[in-house]
Amino acid sequence: MSRLRPSCSGATLDELLRVARLELDPERLPGLGPVVDQIYGLVDQLDAADLGDVPPATAFDARWE
Repeated sequence: MSRLRPSCSGATLDELLRVARLELDPERLPGLGPVVDQIYGLVDQLDAADLGDVPPATAFDARWE
C-alpha cells in the first residue's frame, strides 16, 4: 500500500521542526525535505509486511537465554 503524501517542504517542514523542537539554519532546509520524504517512504513500506496471525507484543525481554 503506497500513501500519497505531499512533498515535505514549506509550512509542513516548518511545522515538523516546531513539533520536534529543532532549530535549523535556513540554508539546511532545502536538503531536509527530500530526506524526510525518503524516511516516510521507508516507513510506508512497512505497511506491505505480511504479519499474518502474529499477535501484538505486549512485553519484550531483550536478555539472551
